[in-house]
Amino acid sequence: MSSSARLAAPGWGWLIGVSSWLVAVFIGPATAWIGFFIVGAVSRRRAAYIAGAASGILGITVATEVWGGFSDLVGAIVHLGGIIVGLALNPGWLRTLWERRVAAADKRGSSRTASTSQAARATTAAPKRRRRGSRAKPASQPAAATSAAEPEARRMAETVGASSSDLLQTAEPVEPVDVQTATADELADLPGLNRTKARRAVKVRTKNGGFFSVEDFGEAAGLQPHEIVRLRSAATCSPRPRSPRSFGRRVDL
Repeated sequence: MSSSARLAAPGWGWLIGVSSWLVAVFIGPATAWIGFFIVGAVSRRRAAYIAGAASGILGITVATEVWGGFSDLVGAIVHLGGIIVGLALNPGWLRTLWERRVAAADKRGSSRTASTSQAARATTAAPKRRRRGSRAKPASQPAAATSAAEPEARRMAETVGASSSDLLQTAEPVEPVDVQTATADELADLPGLNRTKARRAVKVRTKNGGFFSVEDFGEAAGLQPHEIVRLRSAATCSPRPRSPRSFGRRVDL
């Protein structure tokens, strides 16, 4: 099993652990800025830096009672606003860290595969010593080896649910689905989607005039962060169609 297959979906333990930065936001403005700056430094999101700076400045004004009798009210508003902004930033934070984890796992798997292939090539290229007096092998031996390997090929094909002839066919590359123009039935075949999610995405696309990216489409369809990561290899998003220009009426005075 490959590393990417083992990381098909994040576990609840990983999701809760990575989302633990929200504890600083729930405590209050005095600590919320720390959580926002951590998210901004790791994921390089400008929105997190802005939220951290705003939370820190407003927290100082509340602590120094700049607002006078309204300090408690302002503090409650700042606290609630920080929680809302933190919950809005958390899905992107989870998606960023999961993409990095999957990329690291794929990199480790590819390096292992490359080293194994090099070792196999080195073993195949090693010269074989012939014994004295040995005769040349008959030319019919490769055919016999091929016929002996056919039962093994059939056994492997039956295991994966295909015929033995399918093992000799080269799979044609599948073109990614354009979420900007695809129908609901075409979108329903994408990873993580069904007919209900596809119809919901089509309604959002019609209402907003299109999607900005594959991530925008995934969020509109209600997909989880790890499902959006899987969707990138099967879908693409063309530029949004431009809306027709509207001109104001000319009024004669």
